[in-house]
Formats: sequence, structure tokens, C-alpha cells
Amino acid sequence: MPPISLNRARYLLATALLLITVIFAGCSKSGGNALQVKWPAGEKEFAVKSSYAFPVTKSFTDVNQKITTAVTYNTYAANYDLDAANFAMTLQKPLTSDEQIRVEFSLVGEEGTNDKSPVKAGTYSAKADKYMKVETVGLVTRRSGTDTRNWLDRNALTGEVKVTSVSADSISGDIDLTAGNASVKGSFTAKVLKRK
Repeated sequence: MPPISLNRARYLLATALLLITVIFAGCSKSGGNALQVKWPAGEKEFAVKSSYAFPVTKSFTDVNQKITTAVTYNTYAANYDLDAANFAMTLQKPLTSDEQIRVEFSLVGEEGTNDKSPVKAGTYSAKADKYMKVETVGLVTRRSGTDTRNWLDRNALTGEVKVTSVSADSISGDIDLTAGNASVKGSFTAKVLKRK
């Protein structure tokens, strides 16, 4: 076999590196489960280790006293193992180290749905009036042994959550939310909890 020229070797190496980059970029895009968060006291990028969502029924009363409902999926994503044994009571346990961080947000579904309704794939906008809306977005951080809840201002909240995949026991999507100098961006896959 004749020896490979230096230029040919460089070309082959560059091609191989390009292919590896494309493969890894494709994998991280399709299977991504990581968030970048920013709040007044800092910022952090982390892989989501544990994420859960559970449904509740939210009621609305309009100016004519008409009451409507919508399913709301309260969603939690963290860089540590969340305790999902008793829904919000255990999902909201205090953090145990300054390295831990938890993101919380709610996805309000379509009018007329309730806590038995599945998550709907689609876009949940921060600026929606009532339905198909993302709201109550917050970060829980810990410093010097004390938890801090950093809620993103509802009035200033912009962006959306796109739920891209739904199954009987999980939801996946992309988050892009900002309020002032706080933000949550990235992707998540949450296991859906069901009451017995």
C-alpha cells in the first residue's frame, strides 16, 4: 500500500472530526436533557438528573362569573434525585448542598380539561391569556445552608415551552423563558406521576 501524503492525511482527519462533531451534535440535540439557568445571584448549566410532572385542575372565573377549568402540569427538573413519593410535598424538599438546583414551572392546558387529561403536545406561551400557557416559573438554589426561591416575574416573563413528545408516562420539550435578568433555557424529559 503506498504511503498517504500529508495533505491527504490532514483531509481524512478533518473529515473524521467533522463527522464525529455532527454525530455528537445530533445526539445531544435529540436526546438533550440539560438546562442553562440564570438568576440575579448567578448562573449555571447542568444536566437534568431527575424530572417529574403531575396534573392538577386549575379553575378560572371570568367577569360574568362563568367558571372554566384546565389541566395544569406542575413540572420539576433538578440536577439531583428528586423524591417523587408524595408529589409536591416531597418534590419540594429542601436542597441538601449548594451544588443542587431545581427548576419548577407549570403548563396550563386547554379549556375544559382537568387533572385526568393528558399533556398536550404544542407551544405553551408565557404571554397566553389563560390556556396553553407556561407560568409560575422558578429556580430553587442553596447558599450557605439556606434555600432561596427565585421566581421569574410573571409580568415580565417572555418565551415559551414547546412540548415536543408525549407518552402515557412522560413528556419532553424545550424551554426558552426570560424575565429581566433571569432565564431558563434548554430541554427536559419528565416522568408523569399519577395519583392512585
